[in-house]
Amino acid sequence: MSKSSSSLFEISKEIQVNSPSKFPKPTYPFNDPKVEIIVTPEIGKHRPDADVVMAYAEGYGLAYYMCFIETLRATGYDGDIVLATSEYDLLAPYVLDYLKQQSNLIVYIHQLDCYESDAITPSRRIMKRGSMDIFQMCQLNNVYGYKDPITGDVTQKLKDPRIGRVVATLRYEWYWIWSQQYNSNSWIMLIDARDSFFQSNPFTNLPRNQNGLLYFFGENSDVTAIGKSTKNRNWILRSYGTEVLKAMSNKPTICSGSTMGEQIAIETYLRALINEWDETDIKMTGADQGFHNYLYYSGKLTNSFDTISKLVVWEQGKGIINNLGALRTKTFSEWGFYNNQTHSVYNWDGTLSPVAHQWDRDANLHSYYQRTLFKKWENDFITKHKKEQKEKENENNNGNLRGGE
Repeated sequence: MSKSSSSLFEISKEIQVNSPSKFPKPTYPFNDPKVEIIVTPEIGKHRPDADVVMAYAEGYGLAYYMCFIETLRATGYDGDIVLATSEYDLLAPYVLDYLKQQSNLIVYIHQLDCYESDAITPSRRIMKRGSMDIFQMCQLNNVYGYKDPITGDVTQKLKDPRIGRVVATLRYEWYWIWSQQYNSNSWIMLIDARDSFFQSNPFTNLPRNQNGLLYFFGENSDVTAIGKSTKNRNWILRSYGTEVLKAMSNKPTICSGSTMGEQIAIETYLRALINEWDETDIKMTGADQGFHNYLYYSGKLTNSFDTISKLVVWEQGKGIINNLGALRTKTFSEWGFYNNQTHSVYNWDGTLSPVAHQWDRDANLHSYYQRTLFKKWENDFITKHKKEQKEKENENNNGNLRGGE
């Protein structure tokens, strides 16, 4: 295994793990190799030979979906986009209409079975203060089951064998399910949908056919570290204990909301991350970032795996995805990587960042998107959609009149 491209991200020699010979598939709790994925998308169809951007995107207004999709397509990217959203009756107005009109977009609209705060009383997915409750525990029922070996028809749907978990953790199982639909050399990006936009095609000039190349992306190491952040510290402490926290305390934080790699490597990574939840049983929202950092710094992810040929950790502002969340001590323009006039975000070498992640931490950039672009995108789509609906209604009325003559 090659070391990271940055000397900042050194594997900790103080963490001792008993790494499994291989991470099991997420279906292993069923203890039956005949159990398979049965869930299918509500919109679109996977193209196995395509590159793909994957995101869990529930509970957002139309503009957030448009920001994610419109900016990505504007770069010339023509690969797949795969999303999971809330069930139908929780979708915001016009979201479904918009998603149905997109090309090469695959959408899973699947009901989660959730619980009240006592983790016992069944509940629908609920919203708090206009957004989904990120602390609600949910199960992913009816995504696995049995199929007739001859016809391929689903013969039985199965309940989730795991206890409820927060959506931030549960999303990795969606990602794993989707990863099965792509060829081993397809590139996959896992990215947060709400706070990411695209400025150039992130799949341009990627090294191909590397037999398992994986990219992680760090947060700014001058501003933060695992031990400096209360949340990151607690995720490690609660999951792995004081000795591991001590060993990782001064390590730069690696962001779990932005990962890229060839399918063969991403699939292994997703099995590993889901397995960490199974082993730790941590119910905290955001614990996936603790798993992400532990898998890297312990060496657990890359020990004895021929499906990950190389893992590169990019420093903040030096790779394809620019993680901006830690840079809140000054405005983005004061940091020198943001142009207030063009509203563009740059890497530290002055080149345009292909992906700006956590862009909403800056007041100027947030205001520009919320008050200008969001309103324009929404107004343009709604106006166009209403016009099309009116024209369709008129055509139907004219057809009915002609039919009655």
